[in-house]
Amino acid sequence: MKELWGIMNILDNADDVALFVVSGRDGKVLYCNHLVSIRCNAHTGSDLTDVWDEADYRKAVARVEDGGVYRYQVERSRFGGRRNVTVCKVVWSGGILAYSFMLTAHVDDREEEEREKIFNILGRSYQDIFLLDMLNGEVTTLLKQSDDTEKSFRAVYYHPVRFDDWKNEIISDYAHPDDGEEIIKLLEPSKILSETDNGDYVFQYRKKNGDEYVWMVMRFLKVDELKEKVVCCERSARNENSSNQREMQNEVIMQSLSNAYRSVYLLDLKTGEYTTVKPDSLLFGIPQEGSLSVLQELVCELIPDEGQRNDYRSYFSLEALRESFAAGAENVGREYNSSVNADVGWMGANAFKPPYMEGMEDKCILTFMDITEHKRVEAERNEKNIIIDVLAKDYMCVFFLSLKDGSFHSVQIPQEYRYIEKQFKTSKEALLHYAKAYVLEQYRDVFRLLADDDLKDKIEEYEKREYVYRTVSNKWIKLNIFPIKDKKGNIDEAVIAFEDYDDIMEQHELSLIYNATLLADYDVMCEYDTDGGFFFSLAFDGQRIIREEKWEGDDVRQFPVASTIHPDDMDMFALALSEETIEDSFKQGKTVSHMFLRDCRGSGEYRLFMYAFHYYEEMGKRRVLIMARDADREFL
Repeated sequence: MKELWGIMNILDNADDVALFVVSGRDGKVLYCNHLVSIRCNAHTGSDLTDVWDEADYRKAVARVEDGGVYRYQVERSRFGGRRNVTVCKVVWSGGILAYSFMLTAHVDDREEEEREKIFNILGRSYQDIFLLDMLNGEVTTLLKQSDDTEKSFRAVYYHPVRFDDWKNEIISDYAHPDDGEEIIKLLEPSKILSETDNGDYVFQYRKKNGDEYVWMVMRFLKVDELKEKVVCCERSARNENSSNQREMQNEVIMQSLSNAYRSVYLLDLKTGEYTTVKPDSLLFGIPQEGSLSVLQELVCELIPDEGQRNDYRSYFSLEALRESFAAGAENVGREYNSSVNADVGWMGANAFKPPYMEGMEDKCILTFMDITEHKRVEAERNEKNIIIDVLAKDYMCVFFLSLKDGSFHSVQIPQEYRYIEKQFKTSKEALLHYAKAYVLEQYRDVFRLLADDDLKDKIEEYEKREYVYRTVSNKWIKLNIFPIKDKKGNIDEAVIAFEDYDDIMEQHELSLIYNATLLADYDVMCEYDTDGGFFFSLAFDGQRIIREEKWEGDDVRQFPVASTIHPDDMDMFALALSEETIEDSFKQGKTVSHMFLRDCRGSGEYRLFMYAFHYYEEMGKRRVLIMARDADREFL
């Protein structure tokens, strides 16, 4: 024991090592060395909070329980800057479970250099900074302020944790309960990667700070020096912009809306008071701010038809707007005849939920725009009575598209997509946004093709084009493009029609390849995707073909079906799947057949099989259907 007391004496006299032991039962200090006593005025029996940050203590203890000894660094503490922290579990006198904390000087290393690079880029005004390793799904805490009241403690370089654990901690421990579902969507890894590919990704959320919630700005950005990694940093929303709060809100609102809106107002759904974001002569005489009831009456004076006035009052009353947004509506939009002046015959009224940010929790945006030209063009299209089948009830969405300037307008459109027409001026912008928001990534090439500047040349090549794609909600949609010729035969317009194709694809997805009633007689059925280099095994369940297994490779000789072919026949098998044969077969519309020796049971005994190669195109991709059966059955 004398030796132990000697060690304690060494620790008590150390001026660069801090050591304290905390009871896991009541959070009291069981021991602290002389440096801790001097810096914190602490002793045996002191509270944990006299010595260390309570939130950091809980986090460190949880990680010790998960993996034994836990090490990390702190940037600033009561015991000096840049300290290594080592935490481990101990058993104190009387069997008391306790945790020891030892702080020593930190030595710079490669990770320190990486951290300094990030700090030099971002500055040190952020409260929290995290490094996201998207490839491995890990998050490292580079900088973390415990709270606004504790200025002496900042933790850095926690060991990496799983991305899902980091996200769940934000949602469960910090985010406002009402923001949980929204933050889950905002923190999806795929969304973070897609947004940061186009620049910084920023959003706001309410974060717990003591007994209250404050608005924080969370920012994600990619740094050139850090491959496959994303930096996430956050700070108070009040530090983001020093300008007037009203001006900042107005700027954010206008950034989220199209400039086509001539009058824009911010409405408080609780009080019924509005303020002007963008004034305009369209609604002449409306006060800068005031009660919604006053604004409504002035708008109604501009709608000459009594039925339309009643419709406006019904849809845009304070109670109706509250109910619509409480039910999850993204926007409320209606169109009315207008008596503003001789040039404005139609007026569009819309209400949107504003961007998610501080001060916008119980607000909505009211907008008004001149849609006279839109209604004129729509009426002109209807009078032409072009492509009657496009306007049939079977289509869920129909647009007329100008190939000259890219402008477009809808004939019919679901309510949830109407904002696309209001927000984007050209079909290129609208199609790219639609593809990014609603279409699975592997089918987005179709919309990139349609958004090309030479769309007119592509459409003129065909009388009609069709594409089938899948949405992010797992629905099949068929896109139909109809060129419109004028009396001179020129094509300056087109109709784009979206058709619900889910039922058809479910019933006929693979039966379109070949007559499915004959497939039960085949011993081998395979499919080769020439574009992606994929190989599928197929099975027939009596009603349709099902893809069972998938392989990927650069050489068709390596696929499972090739391994059963006799070596002497392998060159001929590979030739049937070569680019030259596939290209030639598509040009001539022919099917290739060969007789191959096949090891049908893996025994090394080969039998003669008849192979048929059917070349076809599905959803814009070239494929080969490989079917084979025993030659004895074939000859019979």
